[in-house]
Amino acid sequence: MKTMRQKTPIKVLPKVTPLASRGNSGNNLQSDPVHVYCRVRPLPCESDLSCLRVTAHNTVVLTPPEIAINYKITNLKETQYIFKHVFEASASQHEVYSSVAQPLVEGLVRGRNGLLFTYGVTGSGKTYTMTGDIHHRGIMPRCLDALFRTIADFQAKKFVFKPDRLNGFDILSEADAMLERQAEMHSKMNKAKRNKELDPEIASKASVEPSELSGIDEDNIYSVFITYVEVYNNCVYDLLEETTIQKTLQSKMVREDANRNMFVHGVTEVEVKTMDEALEVFQFGQKRKRVGHTILNAESSRSHSVFTIRLVQAPVDNHGEHAVQDRNAVTISQLSLVDLAGSERTSRTGNTGQRLREAGNINNSLMTLRTCLEILRENQMTGSSKKVPYRDSKITHLFKNYFDGEGQVRMIVCVNPRAEDYDETAQVMKFAEMTQDVQITRPTPVKVDVGLTPGRRKANQLFKLAMNDIEKRHNEGVKVDVDLGLVYSLGPNFPELKMNGPEAQEIIRELVKLLEMRIAKRRSLCDDYDARQDRFRMNLLKIEKENVALKAENSSIKGVLNQSRQKIKAMENKIVIYESSIDDLNRRNRTLEERVRDLQTQLNQKTQMLNQKEIEKERQRKKFTSKIAVESEKMSRELEVKLQEQKNKLRQEMRDKDERLRLVSEIIKGETPIKKVARSNSVDELATPLTNHVTGTPNGALQTPRSRRGVAVANPRHRRSRSTGERWLEHRAANPVPLGTILQPYYTDRKSVTKLTDARDVTGAKASKYCLISQDADTEGEVETKIFKGDVVPTVGGGAQVIFNDVECLKQYSPTRSPNSRKRSSSNHVTTVAVPVASAPTLAEIQVTSSKRSTGIEGVAGSGGKKPKH
Repeated sequence: MKTMRQKTPIKVLPKVTPLASRGNSGNNLQSDPVHVYCRVRPLPCESDLSCLRVTAHNTVVLTPPEIAINYKITNLKETQYIFKHVFEASASQHEVYSSVAQPLVEGLVRGRNGLLFTYGVTGSGKTYTMTGDIHHRGIMPRCLDALFRTIADFQAKKFVFKPDRLNGFDILSEADAMLERQAEMHSKMNKAKRNKELDPEIASKASVEPSELSGIDEDNIYSVFITYVEVYNNCVYDLLEETTIQKTLQSKMVREDANRNMFVHGVTEVEVKTMDEALEVFQFGQKRKRVGHTILNAESSRSHSVFTIRLVQAPVDNHGEHAVQDRNAVTISQLSLVDLAGSERTSRTGNTGQRLREAGNINNSLMTLRTCLEILRENQMTGSSKKVPYRDSKITHLFKNYFDGEGQVRMIVCVNPRAEDYDETAQVMKFAEMTQDVQITRPTPVKVDVGLTPGRRKANQLFKLAMNDIEKRHNEGVKVDVDLGLVYSLGPNFPELKMNGPEAQEIIRELVKLLEMRIAKRRSLCDDYDARQDRFRMNLLKIEKENVALKAENSSIKGVLNQSRQKIKAMENKIVIYESSIDDLNRRNRTLEERVRDLQTQLNQKTQMLNQKEIEKERQRKKFTSKIAVESEKMSRELEVKLQEQKNKLRQEMRDKDERLRLVSEIIKGETPIKKVARSNSVDELATPLTNHVTGTPNGALQTPRSRRGVAVANPRHRRSRSTGERWLEHRAANPVPLGTILQPYYTDRKSVTKLTDARDVTGAKASKYCLISQDADTEGEVETKIFKGDVVPTVGGGAQVIFNDVECLKQYSPTRSPNSRKRSSSNHVTTVAVPVASAPTLAEIQVTSSKRSTGIEGVAGSGGKKPKH
């Protein structure tokens, strides 16, 4: 049975601004100190010296090193500093978030404002603590993740809340919000283009521990807005402002709204529904943030960045679906995350020009922040009322409300423990110690009461689910048996009765019976109502337990899903890296393939040239083989002829010898004295050794002197027939070094020998020319070839002698040798060879002497029976 819902008018109580309960003058207001935390960065190198050590969970000790500025002038001692908590170098990002930022996000959900800023020298890890990197999320991404996990089921549709550009929000109707959403659809192309230009590594998307917060009001509807500004050179710039490429960012003004809260006038407020959208907005602004290269840090922040998360919430109507259309019912809370630029000394950074001006403005703004906090502490401790100079700097002017009691203020001091940063670290520690003494008034958030029943949103959701289930089953043809129990009716209406008749008493008795029946019916209906109410409560409790279990399961599944997404993202990044590596390898492979093709082409060309040379060599070999065959046949015929002539000659000599012996015997016997006188010349000729002395002159003239008795050793009138050509006898070494030059000797008809063991090697070859080839190494290690040429002249006794008339000298030089060394000539040397001359068995010893000036060739006939010298 469908229950009837009575529309009750919405009653909104007057809104009390936080300013009404704010101030430092009242003694009945509670206050909290500024919570200051310290985070120690790991040493960049193991060899670096440390000037800081952690002695307890909230205590650090600063030890001055010898390189400190005033180490020798003043007696520096160790200094101890106490903080709310000290995070050592091994502390994780989750530990820092849980201790410092998670309470601020819980206060944001409950309607409280919060301020968290990081402070320290350049390169101390402020940006890493605030935003993190690709592998470790910082405070800002974790705050967004916790916030969206908490309000996931209670978010309003987009454009239900619209900024009024004066630090407030208007509530649009469903129709107006639909028009705004349609207008946004036309600008999605530009946003998609902007998303393509983002760098996904600016903010980490690594998986974190599920962190759903408590304190959510289920009868409220929520929306999240993001602003991102920077304070550069004491000017405020909107990093999310939509500008063209040619147009630069314009400076914004800090103003005060109707509730005396400070805000940046005209700042862009972007409504986000998921954490991914918030990170995209942050990355878009991060691209415009001013960073610069300094000696202390490669990417040093040159401005103070302020990332603000604004949570807008309003109660829902009695149906639990739409926000109450009353602007006074809207509650706005914000969390500002400030990454202060690093303080630095100009003497260490060596900045000049624009960097020097930036460093000066950074130091001035930080000095103003320190001055404001010192005056606040003095006013609170002494009760004085000095004016706090908030307006001296944009960063202090923007956060004036926080220090006046508009929210919680927390600070993380980031410290680099290197000994080189001791002086800057000491100043940071002094500032942090002073900041902890400042008291901030604790504001009391105002809860707007619209006069509606609590839990109406969940009740309406459950009722809708039940009605949809019944309607779905009814449409499917399933009969739904609904236990209606008793009919909630007291019976028919009273009949019209007249009490002035005679039957009045009877009618009164019937009325009494009817009233008694109605009373009994009412009693039974009340009992049934109570029973139904108990059953309904039990069902609600059961459903609530199931809902809690499903929420826990859903949270764990979401955590696993986020981890899987992060793993997929990491794998995608690795794939991109591997693809780039593959592209590089492919480019190198293509280059190597082109080189291989070039080398293959060169190899083919050289192979073709070698083949051509082999063909040419084969042709020459065949040509020379044919010539050799012809010459061999010719020489064999000539040898046969010479052999026959030699046999005839030997027979003739034998006959002559026999004749001579016969004559000698006759002379001895004294038979023919006349013949003895006649033959005396022949006997003397036989008995006397023959000597031939041939002297070669530089001009080639040959002298053949006669013997003492006037008998010539050689026949000067001998003339060999030249009709058959010249036949050469080439005497060379067994393993000669190849000349490899066109100057090598070439003979058309020759006989080559490596060793002369018999005189018949000269006389029996019928050679007319003799060639002796000698190869030696000169003083510089080069091969020197000498060719001694001469004529073979037959002797009177039937033998032969060699008359040298020409010398050729061939030298081979290394191609790597310098030209100057080639011009140096070798020193004098003597080469002695032995060749057979004269008739057998007589040998001639030839001594060849060469010099730079002239060449002399001298042949001497020696005694018979000696072996030739090689």
